[in-house]
Amino acid sequence: MIRPFEPVDRNIIHVHIPAFPIAVARVSRPDLRGRPVAVAPVHSERALVLSVSSEARKEGVFKGMPLGKAVKLCPRLAVLPPDPELTQKAVRVLSDVAARYTPLWEPSHPGHVYLDVTGTNRLWGKAKDTADRVRRDIKTRLSLAGTAGVASNKMVSSIASRVIRSEGV
Repeated sequence: MIRPFEPVDRNIIHVHIPAFPIAVARVSRPDLRGRPVAVAPVHSERALVLSVSSEARKEGVFKGMPLGKAVKLCPRLAVLPPDPELTQKAVRVLSDVAARYTPLWEPSHPGHVYLDVTGTNRLWGKAKDTADRVRRDIKTRLSLAGTAGVASNKMVSSIASRVIRSEGV
């Protein structure tokens, strides 16, 4: 007997850690917490801002803005040079956490990772519970706060993770 194809309900989790290079730097430098911070090459005022903290964003600084203009808008701005080695270490730990929950995971860029947890209900429970567990595991292992969106595809899970303003699922 031939059975008709039954569609599988997909469960994709998108973990989003805002301003990842800044969040990683704040773990080792607590003096940066609560301050406006930007990551940019410090060799020139015309260099572009690569990453911006939420505090700096509130003062009008945004990613892609020339560094000189950012400093004029926000005189208290702490400017950090890019630290690719530290960022890559944190990305590796984030990848290790993702790999613990599913073999089907994909980093999109630093601080963002997709996990396909379709069919793992018996192992981890509902996808929303798994997302919360992943988020807490990242908080424990990396001391980084983030959000997690759960949906049936990558685009919607990514949007869901960005709509949430505080830590949560």
